[in-house]
Amino acid sequence: MGRLGRRYAVLVRTAVLVCASGAALFQATPDRRSLVGVVVVGLGTWSVVYARFGSRGWLLLADTSVIMLLCLTQRWTVPPDALGDSTNWVLAVAAITAVAHQWLTSAAQGALLTTAIVAAHLTGNVLASSDPPAGSVPLGLWTFAEAGLSRALYLLVRAGARQADLAVARNEQARRDAAVAAARRVDEREHLAVLHDTAASTLLAVGAGMVDGTEPWLADQAARDLEILAARPDLGGGDADLVRLLHQVVRQAPVAVELCSPPVVPMTSFRATAISAAVREALTNVARHAGVESAELTVRRTGGWTVVEVADRGRGFAPEQVPEHRRGLSHSIGQRMARVGGRAVVTSRPAGGARVSLEVPDD
Repeated sequence: MGRLGRRYAVLVRTAVLVCASGAALFQATPDRRSLVGVVVVGLGTWSVVYARFGSRGWLLLADTSVIMLLCLTQRWTVPPDALGDSTNWVLAVAAITAVAHQWLTSAAQGALLTTAIVAAHLTGNVLASSDPPAGSVPLGLWTFAEAGLSRALYLLVRAGARQADLAVARNEQARRDAAVAAARRVDEREHLAVLHDTAASTLLAVGAGMVDGTEPWLADQAARDLEILAARPDLGGGDADLVRLLHQVVRQAPVAVELCSPPVVPMTSFRATAISAAVREALTNVARHAGVESAELTVRRTGGWTVVEVADRGRGFAPEQVPEHRRGLSHSIGQRMARVGGRAVVTSRPAGGARVSLEVPDD
């Protein structure tokens, strides 16, 4: 509000000073016009200095002193017939100064400075004429009313600004809370997806009697599950090399994987982590359902998209006949890709192998 007050004071007083300067030169008698011109130029110069360095506290007192001096010297700058009416250009400058000071001071300081300016104006009227015009006192006292209205406007504006600041702060806090809640939900969904891809699937195979516990790969699979759960996916910002993450997935895969990719594929770590997790689930599905021991993993960039494909030559299946409760394709792969702005396309037919295509745009 202090900076706004200074701008208000400078802008308004400058506008009034320009108008008052014209009136001063117009009212001045020929023998006083040069003197009035010097005073107007000096006042304009001081206003420039005040506008440039007005943030310094001592300049407020200096400015009040300049205006008081202007009021005390009315006998040389204001014609006698203008002393007691509203055409007194010095009164106009003094009044706008008192009004503007209300935006730069406390209520007590503003009242004190206004009193000093009004007193100087009335004293200047007395010094200018042995019989001061009857209108001098009412016009001088009216300056108090103008200053009071200015103070009231300042308080209203400041109260409105505080309310606006509080509203902005509340909205920003609500936005942050919503962002945190959304991030927490994403993290929870990702954690559930990782559980499904690893421990839940392994335990399901054991509980459903799909294995009898003597399979040599079961211990390795359990160890891989623990390793993946211990190394939670990085959901933070920054960039990552997709190829490096895919090499880690290939080393842990339950089937042999032939990887064909560029040396480096940089992208956001959020997307790279999602793709690598989806690839891990696709390779796990190959091991469980395809009836083969190998798969092909291909990475390429084409048409503004990064495409990662997992293909096998196994028994295949009909995607439209997959039960709703089977979450591997719809949740662990499909929804995971959708959360990062990508998509998953599954192509398969019975006895014809399967191909899972993971696609994300190159932003």
